[in-house]
Amino acid sequence: MRTWLFTRVRLCGLAVLMLAGVPGALPARAETITLRADAWCPYNCAPGSARPGYVVEIAREVFAARGIEVDYALMPWARALESVRQGKISGVIGATRQEGEDLVFGEEAVGFSSDALAARRGYGFTYRGAESLDGHRLAAVRDYSYEPEIDAYIAAHAEAGEAVSLASGEDVTVQNLRKLLANRVDLVLEDRNVLDYTLAAEGLTGLAESQAISAPEVIHIAFSPADPKAADHAAVLDAGLREMRRSGRLAEILSRYGLTDWTVGHAAAVAPPPGR
Repeated sequence: MRTWLFTRVRLCGLAVLMLAGVPGALPARAETITLRADAWCPYNCAPGSARPGYVVEIAREVFAARGIEVDYALMPWARALESVRQGKISGVIGATRQEGEDLVFGEEAVGFSSDALAARRGYGFTYRGAESLDGHRLAAVRDYSYEPEIDAYIAAHAEAGEAVSLASGEDVTVQNLRKLLANRVDLVLEDRNVLDYTLAAEGLTGLAESQAISAPEVIHIAFSPADPKAADHAAVLDAGLREMRRSGRLAEILSRYGLTDWTVGHAAAVAPPPGR
């Protein structure tokens, strides 16, 4: 029995080798691009979930039409940026040109982002420039890029060991909001859409409120400068996004996250996630 089984396996292996030399005999391996970021819902959310993020859904559909698979997973933001620069991954989701000036960008954005502050409802804070943060305990995300005056404020106060708390990891928004509601910090600095979506998704809308503190800025999927196909991938995404907008498919995807096209009103308002 052992000898027969060995012979059978050997013959099967020979058949595979023979077929490999015949054009079209075996299916070609699909190209895969790897996209990473920390959790930044509604842009990119939990991998494998029913709503992995509207940017993830866009990328998957656009690249699938070209026979390219998208491998999406979470990764701390600083490590994602380092990995894409080194060519260890294909791209990052949600980069601005300011923080990724050495990366490969297409022409089409995947959304607008504006800095915002969340406070416990009734806290009574109104933002009037970085100096108005004095006397308040602030939570932000390590290695994120905000408005220049905010970046300078965080750098100065974090180094001095003052009331600036910097979190890192794959789900920092939830971490910081929990600190807020536990009265460990007074303000949480995040993207406006991310704050509003997370508050709604976690059932916390009635406990905290947010206010935008900066003008909207375009965000992109940025590709690796070490990848010779990066410019091609950016061009594919550009063409795919334009077609999705023309066909109405983009609006369908965005509606699943309570959003409208960012080119119309900058997607400033976020409704509670459907089904929650």
